Amino acid sequence: MTTISSLTHLAYRSCVDAIVDVLGENGKNSVLRFAGLEALIKDPVDYDPEARVPYEYVTRLFLGVRDLLGDRGYEAVMYRGGTFSVKNVVKHSLPLQNLVAMDFDPVEKLKLGYQAYVRNAGYDPEKTLEYLPDEKQIINHRPDCTECDELVKHIGEKGELTKPSCAFVRGLLKGIGDCFEKEVSVQVVEEKCRLVGDAQCQYRITYQLK
Repeated sequence: MTTISSLTHLAYRSCVDAIVDVLGENGKNSVLRFAGLEALIKDPVDYDPEARVPYEYVTRLFLGVRDLLGDRGYEAVMYRGGTFSVKNVVKHSLPLQNLVAMDFDPVEKLKLGYQAYVRNAGYDPEKTLEYLPDEKQIINHRPDCTECDELVKHIGEKGELTKPSCAFVRGLLKGIGDCFEKEVSVQVVEEKCRLVGDAQCQYRITYQLK
């Protein structure tokens, strides 16, 4: 487990907003009730980028969405939640706004964006980010990905998945790349996942200068 095994209010609220975007307000309320999070209907978390929700709330939301909507529904909602999170972070972070606007090598800016995310997630960028400049790729290694941690513990009860399924983190990585979309395009593939028996979750980020 990472040392920061939860989500900020901002990231958590972004996931809830993604549920609204896909299912509407009533659908969101149904998901929260199903997940045992009905208190958040009347008192939703704010967009605070520093405060963190209890880890129990994270697992309830992630497992609740997957149990109620299935794997494909989970992927649609949580991928969007990841991209929403990045957009909201940029709105509330002057340093990130300055990084996006900086007249600087776009690949180096991209690296700085991913390094900032990795640090905030509780990882060491030197150990978890691998750069392949000849292939125009960045690999993010996640040995204890928080998104799938609870499901890994109960995988026998829920049946085996056939493909990587950490959509929220994939959405985050895509959203970070999209911050620099005027200069570079980014595609993200989760090529390894603990949910399918791999030792780690691994994301391959491929970028192309415009």
